[in-house]
Amino acid sequence: MWFLTDSLIVSNMKRFAAILLLVVITCGIQASEPVKSEAAQQLMQLLNQVNGHQTLSATMACVNWNISEAQWVHQHTGKWPAIATFDLIHLPWSSKGGWIDYDDISLLEEWHKQGGIISIGWHWNVPARSGKSGKYAFYWGTDKGKEDEQTLFDVKKIFDSSSSEYKLMMQDIDRVAGILLKLKEKGIPVLWRPLHEAGGMWFWWGRDPDGCNELWRTMYHRFQQLGVDNLVWVWTQSSAWGKPYSDGYRWYPGDEYVDVVGIDIYNESDASTIRTKCYDFLKEYSPTKFVALTECGSVPDMGQQWQAGAHWLWFMPWYDYAVTSDVNSAAFRQTQHGNANISWWNEAFSHDYVLTRDDVKAMLTSGISAPATDTHQKCRKGIYTLSGSRVQSPRRGIYIIDGKKVIKNHPASCY
Repeated sequence: MWFLTDSLIVSNMKRFAAILLLVVITCGIQASEPVKSEAAQQLMQLLNQVNGHQTLSATMACVNWNISEAQWVHQHTGKWPAIATFDLIHLPWSSKGGWIDYDDISLLEEWHKQGGIISIGWHWNVPARSGKSGKYAFYWGTDKGKEDEQTLFDVKKIFDSSSSEYKLMMQDIDRVAGILLKLKEKGIPVLWRPLHEAGGMWFWWGRDPDGCNELWRTMYHRFQQLGVDNLVWVWTQSSAWGKPYSDGYRWYPGDEYVDVVGIDIYNESDASTIRTKCYDFLKEYSPTKFVALTECGSVPDMGQQWQAGAHWLWFMPWYDYAVTSDVNSAAFRQTQHGNANISWWNEAFSHDYVLTRDDVKAMLTSGISAPATDTHQKCRKGIYTLSGSRVQSPRRGIYIIDGKKVIKNHPASCY
């Protein structure tokens, strides 16, 4: 179903940009969308093909630059997860030839070569409130005795370009850009998940929603300026204790800066609750975005969640340090896990709709195409986003159709 909201008529496409600018100003929506590399566009196409029909399996690195969780899953099931997730948590200590070197992307190159998808998050460490050299933290806090483990770093300083905090943030952003550019040079796209769980307010970047949103946009624009366009941007919903889930959207930077919305779920035993409280919530608040289970702890198996209607784009149990920190340990040879036992993984892989790395490789080899049962009908008319990008399968949102600004409020209808 569509509703006409005004009658801005475009007589020819040469006048489109001028009319579009007027529409964007009227709607208060920024007139720029991410320009993505060819590799990132292909990843977006793959995600679109999977979305709603299948789900991608994922594992989290055991703290930093490794695939030990993926190795553990493979050792016990014979299957590799589709996505390997990494964390730039140790950025302050990263150095060439050091115990951690994020500029060495050989592990990620090999994962990509085998058909796997790369995801990277960032527990952003800044100087701890103790002020001691070499002490960094990402948790915000004032607890006595935790001066080395917590920080009072002020995210609102992103508005003050003369502040030392601003300079440090930009310095780190540029450093991360260098790592991501190395991946771009190798044709590797990245599911990029920065500033996660901001609405929970336990991390320094979440202490102020306006500051956090500005930091996200600043990072986005700086990456674009530096040519880091191989990213699919992933935002994670979170809300503080006692706050409704909707409160977390105060930390949402805007549709034009986000490709995927996710949620982190721990210790929820009911699949129907996960569907209604989490999945349906994200679908309602972000109807034009992909929806993913970006982290999970102890949750129902994927078969139960899928049957309940929680059709995540991907799912990722968090790591268990005691199990996977040492691939040569006795613990690594066992099948128990703090978040997802091997029995949980075997159940997941028993379903055809749960995709592995081999499945992704086969899809990429055969070529990406629209799913046969795509409910988002392809429309014949010229349909454009407010920023001027043509779309074939519009979902809910505001579009320009035949020069008119139109609201589409049903994802399965065509105009």
